[in-house]
Amino acid sequence: MTLREIKARLRAVLFQVHWFVGLTAGLVLVAMGLTGAAMSFEDEILRALNPGIVTVEAAGRTALTPDGLVARLAEARPGARVTAVTVPGTSGESAQVRLAPEPGRPGRGETLRLDPYDGRILGEARGEAAFAVVLRLHRWLALPGGPDGPGRQITGAAALGLVFLSLSGLYLRWPAVRVRDWRVWLKPALGRRGRPLYWSLHAVVGTWVLVLYLVMALTGLWWSYGWYRDGATMLLTGRSPAAEARPPRDEAGRAGPVPALDPAFAAFRAAAGPYAWASIGVPRNPAGTIRIRSLAADAPHPRARDEWRIRTDGRIEGRTLYAAEPLGERIATAMLDLHQGRWFGLAGTVAFLLAALAMPLFAVTGLLLYLGRRRSRRRTARAPAVPAAASR
Repeated sequence: MTLREIKARLRAVLFQVHWFVGLTAGLVLVAMGLTGAAMSFEDEILRALNPGIVTVEAAGRTALTPDGLVARLAEARPGARVTAVTVPGTSGESAQVRLAPEPGRPGRGETLRLDPYDGRILGEARGEAAFAVVLRLHRWLALPGGPDGPGRQITGAAALGLVFLSLSGLYLRWPAVRVRDWRVWLKPALGRRGRPLYWSLHAVVGTWVLVLYLVMALTGLWWSYGWYRDGATMLLTGRSPAAEARPPRDEAGRAGPVPALDPAFAAFRAAAGPYAWASIGVPRNPAGTIRIRSLAADAPHPRARDEWRIRTDGRIEGRTLYAAEPLGERIATAMLDLHQGRWFGLAGTVAFLLAALAMPLFAVTGLLLYLGRRRSRRRTARAPAVPAAASR
């Protein structure tokens, strides 16, 4: 068998596998693309929908300190134990308080929004419940079992399928001639009709979003498979997540005395400079170390977070600044922003949004091409054979 015959056989096999994977995983990929697009500007949408809840009027009022917020919450929710307090760094934003889950209930407890100026509990933000449903659809198709059910395996397999579809599609459309002609790669033939038009849209738009789909799929696998996340963490940071895994925290239980947070928060404000928000973890030990996670006012994306370790008396034990971390650490920390395109700023977010919205195009054009091919084969099979004498 010659090299040309081997290449032809390989292309034929890849073509068959490509359309099979596209037909089987296409519907799931469409659902993941549309739900991912819906969450691209979730924070901005919630802010716009919820004046008075996500955003509040400052009106010249003085913001309460973290201890003041905890005290006001204790009056409104006696017996509830606070595990974290998030305070805004700019006026007009609401504060948040996370409570420990009730005894016997797994997972995190309730998160409440508070007016940072008087500690009043604000209502539930409109749209939060809808976005929670969209997130469940995106990650595990909202199937029973949640992250431990079959939905997570289905979406993980679809993400692997997207990697194969992207790479095999690039190989299958590699032109035999005019490789360097940009029009072959990037200009769709909109003047055509029928199957030639479907193929042009499928191939050319696929080239436009090829890199974006690879980034989406390879980062999305982070939440699908533990072995993938562990391997990616080792590759990016050089450390084993299993070796550094922390024992689970026992957040449930009765409310106890909350250590003073204000001295640590004052030390943070003096050392950190302008910040967008700061989340203060409440230690179970009144004399323990307080961990503060913060987002600088000029942070490049929402996951560019710093971490501070401060004693309850205000003495700073240490800090980990996002900007000073190696690139691999920054990527591992901000995997979600890379997945959504926020890593690349507003332009990246919009580009990833448009690429996600284009996912139905590939499902529709791929299906039309498949059905057209089957009709063509049936017509060929029904065509009468030409007699040998007639061909002379």
